[in-house]
Amino acid sequence: MPSPTDRNTTPAFLARDDALRRLQAPVDASLREVQERIGDFFTTPIVLIDEVSRHLLSTPGKKFRPTLLLLVAGMKKEPGPKEIRSACVLELIHTATLIHDDSVDKSYLRRGIPTVNSLWDDQVSIIMGDYLYTKAFHSLLEDGYHDVAEIVARCAFRMSIGEMLQIEQKSDPDVTEEAYDQLIQEKTASLISASCEVGALLGWGPGENQRRMAAFGTDLGMAYQITDDLFDYVGDERVMGKEAGSDLREGKITAPLIRALRNAPAEEAARMKALVRSGEALRPALWSDVLGFVEKHRGLEESRQRALGFAERARTRLLSCDDSPHLRCLLEAVDYAVQRDR
Repeated sequence: MPSPTDRNTTPAFLARDDALRRLQAPVDASLREVQERIGDFFTTPIVLIDEVSRHLLSTPGKKFRPTLLLLVAGMKKEPGPKEIRSACVLELIHTATLIHDDSVDKSYLRRGIPTVNSLWDDQVSIIMGDYLYTKAFHSLLEDGYHDVAEIVARCAFRMSIGEMLQIEQKSDPDVTEEAYDQLIQEKTASLISASCEVGALLGWGPGENQRRMAAFGTDLGMAYQITDDLFDYVGDERVMGKEAGSDLREGKITAPLIRALRNAPAEEAARMKALVRSGEALRPALWSDVLGFVEKHRGLEESRQRALGFAERARTRLLSCDDSPHLRCLLEAVDYAVQRDR
């Protein structure tokens, strides 16, 4: 029987993201080093970990969070070993959360790539995620990077809260926008915020810049996640690598539907809530009805405006920074968060 890692896992549509490459230009060499060093984290004589690792390393992600860390730090200094190691750790933490998410959601594809839980099983997926989490923290402590470990530990704690909030809100059409904002701030924005905060800590040291860049990352992360929410309704499946409506079928009530339910007349909202509670709204045959409801009641339009609002808040937090190629690319990163197609 062939190993899961022997299967062809590269989708034909996996294309170069030129906008992302442009904003990564000032730290391109450092990102290449991050990719090389990440491989060191997976070096192990344990065959199963080695097999899963080869699968994960065969499809390198966007490196958006390491990019932010390196760009923020780079406004003040050239990245060194501590910046590279910290960027690796943030990417490992992100990878671990995706592995756990896929297992919880029973997802078979992520960006068109088979998930760890689909190639192996949930047990392997959960333990591999745990391995990456603990390896990341062990690496920081082994190198004596206690200041970075403190930020990352706080972030991991917040992300676990976000995961529990997501479970609590599953398939609940009565979830409020405020409650959902708390979920995505903990689950998604906290890691983007931590990436920017670590970059500021390593560049400037502790103080006001650290706090300002953490706030920048939170706003950026909120814009990023709400844009992701829109993809579930209007994204191109060939680019996304997953079917439209996947989030809703997994029980995730996200920004567009929440806003449409808030805007709709009581009778229409009640009918849609009943469909969601019964599970009928999850049927592919009814997806056009759900999409029509969200469009009619401005769920897409107003969620888009909310994402742009968070992006603008993120930009204003950079106004006091000195001009540099790194700053200009951070501003491009804000644009990327709300203009990307995947």
